[in-house]
Amino acid sequence: MIRSSGADVVFLQEVDRGTQRAGGVDQVAELSRLTGLHGVFGESMSFQGGGYGNAILSRRPLEDVRTHPLPGSAGREPRSVVVGTVFPRAGGPPVRVAGTHLDHLRDDADRRRQGERLDDLLDTGDGLPTVLAGDFNATPDGAPMPQLLSRWRDVAAEDPEATVPVGDPTRRIDYIILQPASAWRVVRVDVLPEAVASDHRAVVAEIEWTGHRGPAAGTGP
Repeated sequence: MIRSSGADVVFLQEVDRGTQRAGGVDQVAELSRLTGLHGVFGESMSFQGGGYGNAILSRRPLEDVRTHPLPGSAGREPRSVVVGTVFPRAGGPPVRVAGTHLDHLRDDADRRRQGERLDDLLDTGDGLPTVLAGDFNATPDGAPMPQLLSRWRDVAAEDPEATVPVGDPTRRIDYIILQPASAWRVVRVDVLPEAVASDHRAVVAEIEWTGHRGPAAGTGP
C-alpha cells in the first residue's frame, strides 16, 4: 500500500521495534527494506524488550531527527512526537515533518495538553514549512483540533472523509496539517479504500509549498 501510494513521506503509528509480540523484528527497518524509503523511529515507551512508538518513512534522508515526549497523566500510555527535517532534491526550503499519536481516552484533558505542547514544539516562527500528521484520536470538533486548526491548515478541511472504523468509516481522527497555514496549496487528498493493512484508513495528500504567506487563515487556503 505504501509503495502504490507513491508517497514521499509516510507517517506511521503503533510501530514496534524488537518487541516480543513482533518476534523481535525492527518494523521500521523492515518497512524501509520493503519500500526503499529511509526510516526513522521515535520511541514513546519501552515495551516487551524493545520499543513502541511512531515512525516516519521518507524518500529523502531525514536529518535532525528527535523524539519529544508529550504530557500525559500517570498510568496512561506515554505519547510522543518524532520530528525530522527533509531537504528536497530540487531546490525549495527544507521541510520539517512530524508524526504523532495522541491519547485515546474519552477524557480529553491529556489530548488538550498534548496539542498545546505540539504547538509549542513546532511553532514556525522560523518560517520553516512544517507538516504534522498522525492519529490524533479526536474528531474535528474535539480537543485539541479546534485549538490546533486555529493556526494550522487541515489538508482535508474542504472535503473531509472518515477514517475509522476501517471497515465502514464513520469518524475522522487522522490528520495531515500544515504551517504556515497560508503558504501551502493542497492539490488533492484521498482516503484510501484499504481495510487490511491497518485498522485505520490511510490519508494521502499531495501538497505544494507556495511560499506565499497571506493573512493568518487557520484552515483556509
